[in-house]
Amino acid sequence: MKRLLAVMLASVVMFVGGVVFAQELGNPAKLIGKGQIDVGIQGNVVIKQSFSDYTLDRSFANGTSNSSRVGADFEDDAYYMATVTYGVVDRLNVFARLGLADGGKWLDYQAGNNWKGKLESNFVWALGAKFDAVKLDNGFGVIMGAQYLRYDNRKVKDWRSEETGQSAGQLGWSTNDSIDYWQADFVVSTLWTIGAFTPYVGAGYSFSKVNYDGQWNSQDPRIGWIKYDASFENSNKFSGLVGFDVDLGDHFKINAQGTFISRTAVSLGLSYCF
Repeated sequence: MKRLLAVMLASVVMFVGGVVFAQELGNPAKLIGKGQIDVGIQGNVVIKQSFSDYTLDRSFANGTSNSSRVGADFEDDAYYMATVTYGVVDRLNVFARLGLADGGKWLDYQAGNNWKGKLESNFVWALGAKFDAVKLDNGFGVIMGAQYLRYDNRKVKDWRSEETGQSAGQLGWSTNDSIDYWQADFVVSTLWTIGAFTPYVGAGYSFSKVNYDGQWNSQDPRIGWIKYDASFENSNKFSGLVGFDVDLGDHFKINAQGTFISRTAVSLGLSYCF
């Protein structure tokens, strides 16, 4: 089984090249019947998510303040999620996802003052629904899906200057930063079931918002502290997705999915329906 999962994930990566992860359709993507419950586990790796330039506000211990335009990317963020899907009726499913976001990096871009911070492990959750808009006897179908995903108070630590390679601590700063993040996705996908194999492609709209606040305290009492405040959103709102379900028998399914443009990542999941 482990070898099969590895082969499936490698196939997705080679097929879509630089795909983007989005779990708008849940795990699995294909709908289950009325009254059925599907439970699954899933691993996702967000390789890169870019954000529009934003205004970073600073306030200083001496009572002054200023602001500047900066840019940001999140990279190498892993999500480990459990998904429970319920068939409300034959053509409508709802799902909930709970898990852990772990291992990401925040790249902060300012002219001559670029920094990289580590996104700490944090609880993440999501709610969503999917609807069979078209379902034909030949296996062709159209699915509409929506999802809201969120985490709060995720700490950002281990800041390091990209210019000098020195940590914030080595430069005389202690840091206390956190972010709140939410993401809303709306997609329409077409699928075609061929025996045990159900490939699908889709497109949609994805909106992500980050709210950031932090405080850096200097070892130099003449400087004191600097407080930071900002909000920013993803730079690309369009999502394209590609993926497939494979029915392994005995109520088990594998789902692999990718999305591009809005985020760059891959995912793989295993689920059981009863």
